[in-house]
Amino acid sequence: MYNPFESIDARLSNLEALALEALSRLRSTAQVPASEVSGIELAQEITRLSKPRIYALVSARGIPHSKRGNKLYFNRAELLAWVERGRRSEGDAPTLFTPKGKPRGRRSTK
Repeated sequence: MYNPFESIDARLSNLEALALEALSRLRSTAQVPASEVSGIELAQEITRLSKPRIYALVSARGIPHSKRGNKLYFNRAELLAWVERGRRSEGDAPTLFTPKGKPRGRRSTK
């Protein structure tokens, strides 16, 4: 006698094997070497900042980078460490004043 649950079980096992294989491929490709060095696209990917903002940080020497000729290079490990150093603790409250002592978000009435 034909049991429909056997074919369903076989298909389910096949799907499970395919899902595990796809997951293992994703995990193997997601592991990027920590010493990866690349251009500004890498800095944008890691920091989620725009190109002009990254260039401004490079100009102010506020972000780790290397320069060879006219080309900028960023190291993945250094950028990740830079992002980690910039984390705020949970107790930090936003300030209402800029470093120059002017109130934020208010225009002067001259």
